[in-house]
Amino acid sequence: MNELGSVMRSARMSAGLSLSAMSARTHYSKALLGHLEIGQRTILPEHVRAYEDVLGVDLDRLAAVARKPRRVDSESLTDIATILATTRRLEDTIGPQLVVTTIRGLRDLTLSAVGEAGARLEAPAASLASEISQYLGWLELSTGNAISADRQLDRAIALAEQAKDSDRLFHGLSFKAFTAQHRQRNSEAIDYAEAASRVNGAHPRLRTYNEYDLARLLALTGETVAAQRRLLSADRTADSATDVEPPDSGYWYTDGFWGLERGHVLAILGQEESARREAEGGFAAMPLEHRETEWAVDLFDRVQRAIEGQAT
Repeated sequence: MNELGSVMRSARMSAGLSLSAMSARTHYSKALLGHLEIGQRTILPEHVRAYEDVLGVDLDRLAAVARKPRRVDSESLTDIATILATTRRLEDTIGPQLVVTTIRGLRDLTLSAVGEAGARLEAPAASLASEISQYLGWLELSTGNAISADRQLDRAIALAEQAKDSDRLFHGLSFKAFTAQHRQRNSEAIDYAEAASRVNGAHPRLRTYNEYDLARLLALTGETVAAQRRLLSADRTADSATDVEPPDSGYWYTDGFWGLERGHVLAILGQEESARREAEGGFAAMPLEHRETEWAVDLFDRVQRAIEGQAT
């Protein structure tokens, strides 16, 4: 197997660099780099150093983990987390289809490390594997693979329980609610969202999203009074988290994002003018790099459709 070449390729792609761009930065030919990544040429130490200088991660260490998972250490977990964070933001620019292969590779790499990590690293390895599996669930759903998305999220929840990580468990359950809602299984979605709300110690911005999600689900199922109460609860939770930075795994949960969430609930409840005002104000308050993403535009469009009575 060509673990090192595969790691080099995944790291390059997660950084959003084409072979041509990597060639320009390393001063090696595009053809040579392509052959190195697929194992058709011998990878020399200077090739690895060139990639590491550009990408800022220890590729030899990650390749060693791929070959022998018991060699996982805290630094290799940090490097994997760096690639994950970079890929999340890259997806905002190029879409889910072009990053899903990279994340599948990261998932496999981290899962193999979980079982081999020593007692000291078992929890952080399982936590990272949970985060990657949860993100892969989102990517699979976004690319039309709902069944695979459910499998990834089930794995994310199990790994979060193994790691005893409240944030990861909360996020996994919350995304199970999202996927159930996507498949128009609103009763199931409510069950998952309520299960998430019972998790103690989760990040306040993760909890805020879940509150708005529950309000939306209750509105969709016709429980108007309960939806309005939950909306007030979501607003209070959002206010209490104003000075708290969003987590890396939920960097899009900004104060502007809550305007879109609030607008969506209000639109379903039939409060059209308030819904439009909240959605437009929220969208304008989001960071520019978020407003240019497919997911933000899609959410804004969903609010408009709900105002027009076309949303379910």
